[in-house]
Amino acid sequence: MSGVVMASYHINISVGAKGAALEHAQYIGREGRFSEERYGEVEARGHGNMPAWAREDTAEFWRASDEYERANGNTYREYELALPRELEPKARVALVERFASQELGTSRPYQWAIHNCVASDGKEQPHVHLMFSDRQQDGIERGPEQFFKRYNAKNPERGGARKFSYGTDKAEAALAYEGIRERWAMVQNLALEHAGSLARVDHRSLADQGITREPEVHRGPAVSGIEARGEVSHVGERQREQMAEREERRQAVLQEARELERTAQVAERVAVRERRELAPLAAEVPREDRAELERRIEADRREQLERTRVAAARRAERREAALEGAEPQQLPLFTRLVNQARALQDRLMQSFERVRDWVRERFRGAGLTRQEIQAGKAGFRAEYERHKADELARAQALAQGRERYAQQKAADLARQL
Repeated sequence: MSGVVMASYHINISVGAKGAALEHAQYIGREGRFSEERYGEVEARGHGNMPAWAREDTAEFWRASDEYERANGNTYREYELALPRELEPKARVALVERFASQELGTSRPYQWAIHNCVASDGKEQPHVHLMFSDRQQDGIERGPEQFFKRYNAKNPERGGARKFSYGTDKAEAALAYEGIRERWAMVQNLALEHAGSLARVDHRSLADQGITREPEVHRGPAVSGIEARGEVSHVGERQREQMAEREERRQAVLQEARELERTAQVAERVAVRERRELAPLAAEVPREDRAELERRIEADRREQLERTRVAAARRAERREAALEGAEPQQLPLFTRLVNQARALQDRLMQSFERVRDWVRERFRGAGLTRQEIQAGKAGFRAEYERHKADELARAQALAQGRERYAQQKAADLARQL
């Protein structure tokens, strides 16, 4: 569409541990110690699907969740969603209600609150906290304690409300979360189109969109005001943790990339050095001794290959273990590291295979003339020079990458100040 403007897209999916639900509900509703005067006003609020005993006061639901949900269970789940500033307040409310109805239906209890602070560009920065339970209403009346008990499939009336499932493993959960992200973009774009705005959002990551900058961390004036008074901001602390985790992940990827590159370079240097050291021997060894010498070299190559294979396999196993324990949003990162480790295994094997093939070619080439020996030596020297040039190019590329990273980091710090 001609003239389309890309609007800001943000969704953060989080869960709350036992004991955190009521306080978080008070935070998004600006209740209790989270007063509007200190934390900013609520532009709009709402709730739905609450059991009868919590319809008048939703705090009762979250208080019961904190008290009766199992010890290691989630007491709530939340979508923190950036709302298009191109929409009027009423349209934003309609958008939130439509998304809540679409995602939570008529079964999962929820409440939401829209906050609207001022962004760094001086314009509005509306966003909504959509807080909900994974427990599903099924028409059976349950009291607060029974509602959060374990579900009884044979006799539902005797157990608690059944929990909504996001899949049987992390891979299925990742796909479920990606579907949520995509649907949130779709309902926003429909709302923007209905409002006559040309702005649109894109749920894809910046990398998938071909954009290399880091995603922004949303920070409102309420956070700045609280910290300016020397007080602790719950949101500000969470933002700093997010930035620290992002920087830690980026450094981890860079470190892994450097280690993989160094390992590959070492393997190639070993291969080139051995070909260089074997060249005179291959040219001058008597024909009757070649079979025995080739056998010894082959045994040594097999030993080196086995050591290299074991080390590379251990590296791949560590990456795969990290992938198994990764959070859904970390799956792309750890999948990439696993693929890098497996590719390194192949590159290491190929380096030593090239030595083996070279040895066989030289030692089995009986009856070499002096001219052929000289040509072989010249070919080796040319190959070695090409290798040195390739190493120099890789070193230069790595230095340029480090310089770009330092510049990007300096720009990021400058934007944060």
